[in-house]
Amino acid sequence: MATRGDMRQNIKLVAARLLTLHGFNGTSFRDIALELGITTTNIHYHFGNKHGLVDEVLADYVAEVEARHRKIWLDSACTLQQKLRLLVEYNWERYQQVNKGRDGGKTWSLIGRMRLESDNLSDTAKASLSAFTATLHELIRSAVDDAWRRGELAPSTPRQDLAFLILNIVNSSSVFTHGTGGFDRLELFFDAFSRVMLSAYSGTAATAKATTAKASKVPGKTSAKAAAAGARVSKSN
Repeated sequence: MATRGDMRQNIKLVAARLLTLHGFNGTSFRDIALELGITTTNIHYHFGNKHGLVDEVLADYVAEVEARHRKIWLDSACTLQQKLRLLVEYNWERYQQVNKGRDGGKTWSLIGRMRLESDNLSDTAKASLSAFTATLHELIRSAVDDAWRRGELAPSTPRQDLAFLILNIVNSSSVFTHGTGGFDRLELFFDAFSRVMLSAYSGTAATAKATTAKASKVPGKTSAKAAAAGARVSKSN
């Protein structure tokens, strides 16, 4: 038999998933109760009203996501480009929780979903979203500044602008996959940003590393993606 603590946690887990998939207006106490085999009275007992439940679910989710972002952006052993790759991998973890394969268009971020329905949220929930954005911005600025200090970025790099661009890419990731109907587009978007923006402001350390990597490549070998791209170009010609 589930304890009071277990039941409370189970309600939050189901609510988080349904809120992510269906949003604030599309999720009811009845939906949650039916999935858990309990009554709506039970949910009211633990959380009061819908805003009380959403406030707590969102706060827990924000804390979990913020911890992962902190681990990624403050990792001194990784370059800025590697951190962007780690972020893609983290997004892929969350994407798979609600989508099968790489072509699903279901929303996979509770933060992203709740931002779209902010008018329905309580002041507490809105404050959670605002605090997350502010913290994320600080983490990204720290990562950009660290890359600049280590010579990955050129001295003339507009660091604040670069951090702002990365912040908005991160914040729009969930909506991006929902609109395009798959994860591949998001991954390509991150890769393109990494190549174009970071190479445009590449510093001496990054240039040296890229030169070394290029020199160490075995002649005649190309990546699968490069080979496939080349084949497509050849056919079009």
